[in-house]
Amino acid sequence: MVAMAVGSYLAWVSLTNKSAAGCGVGSGCSTVLKSRWAYWLGYPVSVPAVLVYVALFAFTFLLQKRRLPDDQRGSWAAIIVLSVTIVGAAFWFVSLQVFVIQAFCKYCLTAHVAGFIAALLCLLNIPYATDPDTPMWSTGSGKSGVPRRAMLSLIFMGLAGVAVLAGGQLAVQKELNVVKVGNHAPSGTNQLHQGSSFPAEVVPASPNAHLIAPHTLSLYSNEFVLKFDEVPFMGSPDAPHVIVCLVDYTCVHCRALHPILVKLSQQFSNQIGIICLPVSLSGKCNPFIPRATSTADAIACDYARLGLAVWRANPAVFHQFDDWLFTGPKPAPLNEAHDYAVKLVGADQLDAAMADPWVGKQMLTDCKLHRADWLAIDDSALPQIVLGDAVSAGPINSMEHLQILLNKYLGVNLGVNGL
Repeated sequence: MVAMAVGSYLAWVSLTNKSAAGCGVGSGCSTVLKSRWAYWLGYPVSVPAVLVYVALFAFTFLLQKRRLPDDQRGSWAAIIVLSVTIVGAAFWFVSLQVFVIQAFCKYCLTAHVAGFIAALLCLLNIPYATDPDTPMWSTGSGKSGVPRRAMLSLIFMGLAGVAVLAGGQLAVQKELNVVKVGNHAPSGTNQLHQGSSFPAEVVPASPNAHLIAPHTLSLYSNEFVLKFDEVPFMGSPDAPHVIVCLVDYTCVHCRALHPILVKLSQQFSNQIGIICLPVSLSGKCNPFIPRATSTADAIACDYARLGLAVWRANPAVFHQFDDWLFTGPKPAPLNEAHDYAVKLVGADQLDAAMADPWVGKQMLTDCKLHRADWLAIDDSALPQIVLGDAVSAGPINSMEHLQILLNKYLGVNLGVNGL
């Protein structure tokens, strides 16, 4: 029952795209639950896990209702197979957390331990047949118990279930990055985004990000006009191609993307310009996300506001602050980040920037752009990258991954590994 309850909770968390309670940014459970190993054939692995737990639990009750020895033996066969599968799956997932992910999910471990104990109790109470001629699968024998000679085949069937689990995860990797291309429409043309989570809203057909003047980028039919000297920018402002990245200092995948963006800027600064805009999925500062349903940490708003304030106070030191805050698996405590910002720009300048209405206005603009991307591709995941007519949402695995996207959707030729 413990394994079923925890597994059901994890399935609900995955299917509703929420965060598990107590699993903040950078926590072990957040890392595990957002990894590729949290899925099987593209579906949350907790779903088939719950079904297996329920099946084992049900067969223990069915065993009590079956009076004939042959019928009981059939129930025991199912119990043995399911128990071996659960034990093997527990070893598989714990090994993944130890050796591959190198992080631990307290919910997952609770379910595995509870399931392991339940399965072990079942296996320790197998009623073995005393008569060596007891058949395993035939009926009407009147002989009770499970023949020992049948155990090997039952164990093999259970291990086959583990193989199907592991094979499915190895063969089919959950695509956590989603890229969609909008239908290019003339400037000012809007369309209703069918299938959107917000069907009542009208959005442009495509981001259609393009330069409309030197150092000026237009998105969504001039709904957003970004001037390179007014927002955080990496690379040469004269680069022929410019992408827009929406990131959150507390987002695991955004933190993984930052060094990739820095490397891209260093290697291809004359070809690709990068606008990086802080945004949060917290309802505290994002008016498009109800606070009641917000799963992001409210402190993400404070980090975003601080980052923009540093930019406003002194753009020349912003990237130093940005790199420092993006270092490590999670951001430094807010008070330390504030102290470092003061060190870079000065206390008076930072206070003045924090009080500047521009900061709040820019945060709202960034939230609006995130909303437009969300509506355009029906995905709110961060980081988001606007690539011309396309929008990428979710994690970028590597420099090569980003290069492939840029080559495909911007028509550039960056090669692989800078070649």
